[in-house]
Amino acid sequence: MPGFDHEMPLELIRNRPETALELLRCVTGDDIPPHTAARVETVDCTQAPIEFRADSVVVLRDETGAALTAVIVEVQRSRDAGKRFSWPVYVTTLRSQHKCETALLVICPDRSMARWCERTIRLGPNGAITPLAIDPSRIPVITNPDQARASPELAVLSAVAHPDEADDEPVLEAMLAGLATLDPDRARVYLNYVISSLHAVTVKRLEEMVTTIQDFDYLGEKYFSHWLAKGEVKGEVKGEIKSIFSVLDARGLEISDDARERICQCDDPNQLDAWVRKAAVITSADELFTE
Repeated sequence: MPGFDHEMPLELIRNRPETALELLRCVTGDDIPPHTAARVETVDCTQAPIEFRADSVVVLRDETGAALTAVIVEVQRSRDAGKRFSWPVYVTTLRSQHKCETALLVICPDRSMARWCERTIRLGPNGAITPLAIDPSRIPVITNPDQARASPELAVLSAVAHPDEADDEPVLEAMLAGLATLDPDRARVYLNYVISSLHAVTVKRLEEMVTTIQDFDYLGEKYFSHWLAKGEVKGEVKGEIKSIFSVLDARGLEISDDARERICQCDDPNQLDAWVRKAAVITSADELFTE
């Protein structure tokens, strides 16, 4: 979905590394191992003449400092065949460095991209690596304020992943409960991220909630008017883009990188509406752009 940009999920993980393990649990269903510390660390994948850089690495450690589990986090918005050669390098290098179980988690904007990322990578006759991929459909719908307070970053991702829930108020209320536990600067950044993924009518509803919560007095009267002034068309555009991808995905049509980029860059609601209609009848995603 358009709300899953490249940098914000990584910033959420940098601010609270346990978020990576919570996302991993959404995919595997496994409990997070008992640990003393969760830290964002670096992995040296430099091998002349090529340098590989993972987006983020989180390592769980026990009271002695020994590594228990490592998670490599990548954000992937389009197909890149080269990743199927570099990702195994990340996993094997980190596993060798820390002498612990290592997982590769790929954050994707939609289910179609996730299916591509989670295809098994065959290394040869002796082994294979299967990335774990998460998309908005696998992010839990968090409506419990206590859960949001314990995991505010995951609550933010929940609000971004499910902006069109029929009854979205419990999701937004829980998210706000989580933000209230953070310092104002960080809460403002997170709230900006959530609002950028919402339709104008939902932004208005969120404004009504915030104005009744004393913790958010620092936002000021003009905060939401700024978002509402530009949010209506932006929300309509995002909704149309999501509809195009949903229709193409439901019909099993592959979306090329060029097509995905062209759709995401379009900000004309009328053009997007026309593409939604064409998506229901075409036999190839590239036919969207033919007259």
